[in-house]
Amino acid sequence: MHCVTKDKTCRRKLPQVLAGMTASLLTLDLVMAIGFATVLTAAILNAKQGLSATTDQMSWIASIAFICQPIGCVISGLLVESVGRKWAMVIVNIPFLVGWLLYHFAYSIELLYAANVILGIGIGFVEAPIMTYTAETCETEVRDILTSIPGVVVQASFFLVYLTNFLTDWRTAAGINAALPVFIILYVTQMPETPIWLLSRGRHEDALRSLCWLRGWTTPDDVREEFNQLVKYDNDVNKENLTTTAKTNEVTDENKHMAYAKCSNEREASKGDDEIQEDTQQSQTQDYNPKPHNFLKTDKGVPHSWLVRCKGLLKPPTLRPLALVVTFFSVLHFGGITSMRPFMIHVFHLLGMKDEASWITVGLAGVSILGSTCTVVTVKWLGKRFLTLASTCPCAVAYLLLGVYSYVVLGPGGASDYARTWMPLTLMTVIFFFNSVIGQIPWMLLCEVFPFRTRAIASGLASALCYAFIFTASKSYLHLEQSLELHGVFWLFCVINCVGFAFLYRKMPETEGKSLAEIEIYFSS
Repeated sequence: MHCVTKDKTCRRKLPQVLAGMTASLLTLDLVMAIGFATVLTAAILNAKQGLSATTDQMSWIASIAFICQPIGCVISGLLVESVGRKWAMVIVNIPFLVGWLLYHFAYSIELLYAANVILGIGIGFVEAPIMTYTAETCETEVRDILTSIPGVVVQASFFLVYLTNFLTDWRTAAGINAALPVFIILYVTQMPETPIWLLSRGRHEDALRSLCWLRGWTTPDDVREEFNQLVKYDNDVNKENLTTTAKTNEVTDENKHMAYAKCSNEREASKGDDEIQEDTQQSQTQDYNPKPHNFLKTDKGVPHSWLVRCKGLLKPPTLRPLALVVTFFSVLHFGGITSMRPFMIHVFHLLGMKDEASWITVGLAGVSILGSTCTVVTVKWLGKRFLTLASTCPCAVAYLLLGVYSYVVLGPGGASDYARTWMPLTLMTVIFFFNSVIGQIPWMLLCEVFPFRTRAIASGLASALCYAFIFTASKSYLHLEQSLELHGVFWLFCVINCVGFAFLYRKMPETEGKSLAEIEIYFSS
């Protein structure tokens, strides 16, 4: 009996894992594009032969994608609502394919600019589909794990990018990367559309088939209760939209019953005579009789007005979690690693680690993989709130101590006799580890804190602001270093992390183990 139950549970979770892996694949696509600038910089910056870029040209090549990402993020939200989550994930791979091919065949700096612009827009396109698809296809216990896996993929992608710098030339790497979006397109086409999006378009039969696929390739009767809840949720959302629409049509309970009946008939057609006779005998003793309250009337014909959706951004159920996530992103990106990442080798030189700087970067990327793996393993038991607060504190302390070390030992007239490279290296290891622990948490929140009707737009907007923060943080680092010196920059990062800790302590709820409906109710109250 125990084995049968275990097999049934595995069968139910397997298709959700397969569907959720699309987020990891798209994340790999995204991060490889972001990290490729590191390989390109090392290869063509002031190169003596082949394609060469000046310092000014290279700064634009490395950053122009971040300017374009917010454009892709906003368009992504519109695309996800228009064509659905599944086909949006197919379409977003086209810019990646074009960008990688442009990289591979680029013969001028202008083509490198074009490749970065296209990849930047593609990176922005990816955000909304990743966030919404996993949230709408997976059950709570599976969703919590799957939404944390892309964090490991992010760090692993950076590790591969840094390692590529030592193993092959940049054109070959770009050509290899061009195969990735092709594979992802083929993979995504085998996945179903999300049931809640199909319901929002009045496609009840398709929604039921999708839910059956996602819950273990099962029968309509096995998912009847969950389907009823989705229908009720869709009806409740549509009723809110009635205040802004002049006309609605009603769909009777019979339409939902027909969705079950049609799917059941298709299943009957594939059965043998003995199975049909057995099912007929069962149906005589237990007729299908759906409860009236399970099938609420659907307001079919309600227009999916973009004005209504945009106004929904200003309502508490969306505005409150949006403020939380955007503030979280600002603390994460202005608070250290993101600002320094493009200039890590430069920072290590200043800290007295000139000879080992390149390999230290690779090693710290490995540390980041370990940290993000810890998030995947522990988030279910410790929760997102605890991990966030417990990781922000060590980062603040490490930045404080790095500032002290830089001021006392490395500053003008400092105690250089006390310079020990293991001290800053240890502190940087602490920062990389705990930063990778919390790095994926705001993205996990994007999957679950927004209501369905504004989820795509709000996720796209939050992602756009996130990349705007990344661009600003990266561009401003050298100016900050010139103005505040290295120790002042570290102390500024310490202050940002302390302020972030105070805000998140007061405003961030624990969402682990809670359903999307429960989270929505929390932010609505």
